[in-house]
Amino acid sequence: MKISKVLISLIAAEIFCLFINITLGGTSNPLMRTVCAVCTVGILCVLLANTAIRGTQDAMKQERITGQPPRRGASAAAGLLSSVPALASWTVLLISKNSGKFDFYKWHKLINAPFLQVYNLIEPDASVRALSAGEICLMLPLTFIPAAVCLTVSLLTRKGLITAEK
Repeated sequence: MKISKVLISLIAAEIFCLFINITLGGTSNPLMRTVCAVCTVGILCVLLANTAIRGTQDAMKQERITGQPPRRGASAAAGLLSSVPALASWTVLLISKNSGKFDFYKWHKLINAPFLQVYNLIEPDASVRALSAGEICLMLPLTFIPAAVCLTVSLLTRKGLITAEK
């Protein structure tokens, strides 16, 4: 799994999810926000899973051709890298909350477009002052979803439990 392909998948998911959030999430209805949240998180997971499947299959094919084992660290690094933007954004949000000097919550929502409606369900206000410490802690596990998807799908593909036609 190449790092560039993971980053391209993340960018594609961000753009597509922003579009979905703008069109479907413009309501204050919690049911519609929940449906939109499921759709956008699903889009992120599907795009990253597809990238992980393709990358792992390419690595396995290269292994069969050359006879050399693939670099497992490269796949793990690409998978873990998929959570770096969200984790960095969460860290800046935490600093913003603790310092009180700047308001990063609205930018955090936009940077993490697949989770925008989840964040709106947690705290609909766009100000960092409205966030409690518990709400910020509740947002932390969401940052690891991209890495969990990439690493899990890559492992399952390598074990032969997930296959895809080319």
